[in-house]
Order: sequence, then C-alpha cells, then structure tokens
Amino acid sequence: MKTSNPQSWQEQNTHQRLKTLCCFLSAYATAMLSAGTTTSRIERCVNRIASRYGVGVDLSILPTRVLMSVWHVNHHHYYSIVGQTQSDGINLAVSTELSLLSHEIEEWRPTEEVPEPVMPIALATAKMNGIIATPRINHWAVIVLTSVANLSFCELFGGDLCAMAIVFVATAVGFFYKEKMLSWHIDGKLVVLLSAMISAILGASGFIFGISTTPETALGTSVLWLVPGIRFINAVSDMLRGQYLVAQSRMSEALIITICLSMGLCLALLITKIQWV
Repeated sequence: MKTSNPQSWQEQNTHQRLKTLCCFLSAYATAMLSAGTTTSRIERCVNRIASRYGVGVDLSILPTRVLMSVWHVNHHHYYSIVGQTQSDGINLAVSTELSLLSHEIEEWRPTEEVPEPVMPIALATAKMNGIIATPRINHWAVIVLTSVANLSFCELFGGDLCAMAIVFVATAVGFFYKEKMLSWHIDGKLVVLLSAMISAILGASGFIFGISTTPETALGTSVLWLVPGIRFINAVSDMLRGQYLVAQSRMSEALIITICLSMGLCLALLITKIQWV
C-alpha cells in the first residue's frame, strides 16, 4: 500500500494556488485594459494585489493581450497565462471600481464570517465579476448628459442660445444613431464617420435656416462629442511611462477616429453646400 508524500501534496497545493491567483490577476488586468485604464495604473493595482497575497508577478501589457507570470517567493513554482482584452469600449466606472478593489484586497482584515488573513481568491473573483457585469448608466441619460456637455462647448466658444439649442439636438440625434449603428454591428470607424456627418448636417441648421447669429460655432462644435480625448490622454500617459506599443496603438486608434470624424464633417459640408472658411 502506497503512502502519500506530504511534500508532494504541499507542492501541488502551492502550484494550484499560484494558478488560481494567476488566472484572477490576468482576468483583473485584462478587464482594466479593456476598460481603458492606463498601463501605469494597471501595474500598480496588480502589484498591490500580488504583494498582499505574498507572490511575485511579471506583467507585460500589449495592445490586445496581457502576459502574466506569477511565482512563489522561493521561485520553485510559477504559473503563466496570456489574457485577451474585450472590445467593450472605455468604461471609467469599471476602471475606478477595479482600482478600488485592489485597495480593498490590500486593506483586508479578517471578520467573523471570513476569518482568513487575506481576502479569499474566490471572494475577490466574485467581486471582480460583479464589477465587470455592472450595467452601464441609462442610455437616455448618457444621451442627455453628452448633449449638455457639447452644448457647454458651444457656449464656451461664444455660441448664442440658438446655436446652443442646435448643438444639443445635433449631438442627441448623432449619439442616438451612433448607438443604433453599433447595435447593428457596423464597423466602428464607419459609425464615427456617419455619426459626425449626421451631427454636422443638423449643426448646419444655423446656416440653412438663418436662425443663429453664430452658425459657424454651432457647426464647429456639433461634432466635438466624438473627439477621442480619453484615448489621446491615455496614449500620452503610456508613452511617458515607456509603454510604447500600447501608446502607439491607442494613439493610432485616436487618430483614426479623428480622421473619420473630419471626413464626416467634410461630407456634411459637401451635402449642405456650405462654403465655410
């Protein structure tokens, strides 16, 4: 009759723990990258969690992949995994909540219900999945808030009340059709082009109907809601941190969106036959 080897069992248990931790950290990092988080923030949060669980971690972030390796302090056991990002668009709420989760794990204290000295990985995974599954803000609320924000740009650049009203309507209609086209699985670049064209055509109402003293401001600001500002900011931040591949990917994506936006505006000018200098 064979007897079990305690050392072998302990090694298997350690390896399984590393595997579970690596899978959790990989899913965590890919979720943050998918939500549009900067690479420096992802690294800080992952290292914070790994330190709390007493493991070492190597993290390589690529534009659509995360390479993760977790090892035991004595380097006798390690586990590696490649995570793939999801194209769910930028979600600052998810990014913020996942960042707060890393602090919650770091500051974990045992309770009567959960007496473990560190947060159980199963609990951390459940919290992470709950954050990722959180529905976005109401669709109509986003349309209204985006329209009000773009209206504010119009006022900032000297637009009158009629111009602000035109921008509000142009933004709301453009955003509505953008969401519709995305739900129809139309290519995102074409969606940006068409959305910009729709908003710009409506933004040209001041020229067409002569209902504003600042029609050029209404037309110029009607497409500003499509400017990928967060992508530009993240790209510069990643570049300063030395993450050149991710920075180049994000900058290229932002530039392509800007080009599509400009093409949509030019098409609107051609359709309305407005000579705007």
